[in-house]
Amino acid sequence: MSDTSVNPLWNALESSTADLERLMARTDQVVAGGSILLSLYAAVAISPFLGVTLAALSAVYFVYFSVSAALLSRGHGFAALRWSNPLVEITVPGTALIGIAMSEGPAYALGSWVPPMLFTLYIGASLMRLHPWVPLLAGFVAASEYALIWAVAIRGQVDPTVTLHAPRVQLVRVTSLLLFGGAAALAVRAMRRVIDNANADVRSKELFGKYRMLDEIASGGMGRVVRAVYCPEGGFERPVAIKLIHPHLAADEDFVGKFRTEAELAARLAHPNIVSALDFGRVDNTFFLALEFVDGPTLNHLMAHRREVGLPLPLHLVAHIGRELASGLHYAHEIALSPEGLPLRVVHRDLSPSNVLLARNGSVKITDFGVARALGTEHSAQTHTIAGKPSYIAPEQLRDGTIDRRVDLWALGVLLWELVTNQRLFARREEAATMYAVIEAKIAPVSSLRPEASAAWDEFFLGILERDPNQRFASASDVGAALSLLADREGAASAQDLAAVVRSVLHVEELELDPTRVE
Repeated sequence: MSDTSVNPLWNALESSTADLERLMARTDQVVAGGSILLSLYAAVAISPFLGVTLAALSAVYFVYFSVSAALLSRGHGFAALRWSNPLVEITVPGTALIGIAMSEGPAYALGSWVPPMLFTLYIGASLMRLHPWVPLLAGFVAASEYALIWAVAIRGQVDPTVTLHAPRVQLVRVTSLLLFGGAAALAVRAMRRVIDNANADVRSKELFGKYRMLDEIASGGMGRVVRAVYCPEGGFERPVAIKLIHPHLAADEDFVGKFRTEAELAARLAHPNIVSALDFGRVDNTFFLALEFVDGPTLNHLMAHRREVGLPLPLHLVAHIGRELASGLHYAHEIALSPEGLPLRVVHRDLSPSNVLLARNGSVKITDFGVARALGTEHSAQTHTIAGKPSYIAPEQLRDGTIDRRVDLWALGVLLWELVTNQRLFARREEAATMYAVIEAKIAPVSSLRPEASAAWDEFFLGILERDPNQRFASASDVGAALSLLADREGAASAQDLAAVVRSVLHVEELELDPTRVE
């Protein structure tokens, strides 16, 4: 028996079944009322005894189904009546068989199509009760009823040598009713399995009844991101992105711990330029993180599109995007607080174009703090693992594993250099070559690749792409201030300006990116 409390399909079907039960009770009530009139006619035209007997039986049916219909209309007794109604209904064909035998004779009754049709109709109707025992019991009652009527009221009054009247034919009929009831019960079980499977599919696209899963946005070796709708019982809806780790990783306590840390850090980073974390939990055999849904492409898609069409992004928009990202990094590095009120000093460690989202309205948001590190009161930390995409990793990370907020500034510098020049800076076909380029490759002045870029841009990149972190910009706020000066030179840019560019990217149906390039 399915648990209707957690099965929305069953809830809907149970409601429909209740409506059907009320309709059948009303129908049976009308049929019984009509039978009373026919019985009174039979009392006058055929036999008073027959007519009165059938009228009394019809009156009993009429009273029963009237009471049943009244109870069901008031929403009472459905659980009991879904069992008792079919068992009362299945006696109607037997009553018809007796009436035909009394009025037209036993031989005619055995050859009439009315009783078999009624038996089939009522056993078939019991399917709609959605309980396998109901049609099985109806088939058994029908078979027993037919066998009893034949043995008591008909057998001794027909010629057994006639094929239609032979006991073996009656045995076939009794067996058929039993088999039909059994087949109907199997059909109900099959229906229930289909409904349960459909419900499981629906529930697999929901999390705790709050999220309706839609299409997949991205997938990787660690998990996948799915577009979803937050739809609580209150009735309002909100688009969200659900990040799910693969089920086989849910058993890895270390990985789950990192995923939980990501959720905790993201929840503390409430800033317009950082994707908000909304919920974290476990469902079935996996963990999930609900995030703010940003309707738009990644910066990676924008950059690929601009390279494809051969048009670099206008400099005033580069400055605008840089300031927005610097603002988000400044909040993560300096402002975000722990539950105890202490600075978190969150370092993203994986800032890259694929982790920057551009919304249709022109907003810029940093996402995916999966490898972020909260330094707390420490100014820097060392790690034995390299995190992030090779072409955006800071040189000091590759040399000795040192990380502090300046590694994010280096990544931001690489990202902005590529936006200005419309070229990749350190990316090579081999990962080792990319890492070597990060440490040793010469960084060309952007003015040599884009003549309209002023010397101020070259000076900016000298400061943010300094391989010695002690000579680099010290903070995201310093980067933001430098970009504000560049924005004053290039002209003001707004979110609406960026939104127009984002819409042009969304119009591109498919971006053919070179899969051999290493980020």
